[in-house]
Amino acid sequence: MLLQEDGIVEMATAIFFAMAAFGAAASLAMWGMRLPLLLAGLVGFAELMDETSFGSRLFGFQPPPLYGGGQLDGFHDLLIVVFRLARDLSPFLAWLLVGLLLVGSAALAGFVATQLLKGFRGDLKHLSSHTLFFGHVAFIGLAQVIDISASLSPALSAMEEVFELDAAILLAFYVLQQARLEQVQQKHAAVLRPESRKTRS
Repeated sequence: MLLQEDGIVEMATAIFFAMAAFGAAASLAMWGMRLPLLLAGLVGFAELMDETSFGSRLFGFQPPPLYGGGQLDGFHDLLIVVFRLARDLSPFLAWLLVGLLLVGSAALAGFVATQLLKGFRGDLKHLSSHTLFFGHVAFIGLAQVIDISASLSPALSAMEEVFELDAAILLAFYVLQQARLEQVQQKHAAVLRPESRKTRS
């Protein structure tokens, strides 16, 4: 029930992606164009569509076939196509792709860990406000490594679902964080406007 197709974990992942997408849309409608919110909203919507197989699970239509077997029912399948094409050319190229994706995701996870440690020490930088988004990308990358290389292993498939849920939670909280930061900035701007008028007068 937890980790099966359309199980509790996968449904929770879709819900958090929906929260990120619609939360970002509501924030943009309220405060206007903000690049972090726009990017998070687009990513959340794309991953929501990916998680629901472009709506095929909701509306029951049949996705098109995928090169090498299976169905094209998510953006992650494009990476699988690249892996299979590379494997047809050379197995080394295919596993090099997996290795690069794994190294990049692990490096990004390490960067997130260092940012969190700096935050605990009070050494906050500009990038600190985007740590949750970087963590999201790292978890998605790790999930994709499993998806394209070891999806036949039940244990690793379970890890993939957990990584995707973690990524969705981080993205939803990133949207909440950015909306909160924007709200604080708007309040500060509203407080400073009357004071600047008094100074001029």
